Amino acid sequence: MAAETPTANAPSFAALRGTRPRAGKWIWLGIGVLIVTLVAMLLVAGRNTLASDARTRPLAERTCAWLGCTLTPWQDLQAFRLLESDMHADPALPGALRVQAGFINDAPWPQAWPALVLTLSDANGQPLARRALAPADYLDGQHPALIGAGQTASVQFTVREPARAAVAFHFTFQPLASPAR
Repeated sequence: MAAETPTANAPSFAALRGTRPRAGKWIWLGIGVLIVTLVAMLLVAGRNTLASDARTRPLAERTCAWLGCTLTPWQDLQAFRLLESDMHADPALPGALRVQAGFINDAPWPQAWPALVLTLSDANGQPLARRALAPADYLDGQHPALIGAGQTASVQFTVREPARAAVAFHFTFQPLASPAR
């Protein structure tokens, strides 16, 4: 009787020692396509989160340019800087104050125009009146939806003088309730 090898009695579905099933090149190509698709879907789904961070905004912009998607405008209110401001009685309108201001967008990207909040105060520093002005209130109708990076803006408008004399004023920037796109 002949000596039997250990694999001779193995069932037919058991692989012989040293042989393993191997994935073909089409399997690896399919896996690669699925991984690339998953990464693209994650980038598109999280594009606004990526776009809100200065470190990942360039990646989000390149990805959206390549895929044809849109990003929410950059918004960094700390990047708006007041350059000049002035307030004086309007000689043409009794009881009205003429307000002028200039500001710059120091952000590295264009962003939506902010709401300008004007606060008028008395001699003791107590607020007398506060008004939030949307871009439509302080810009003409032909302005672009975004203020460019490094772009300056000069605005002027008239407000009604409060009953008590306002001797000081202060501007702050606030986001719009629904940003312009």
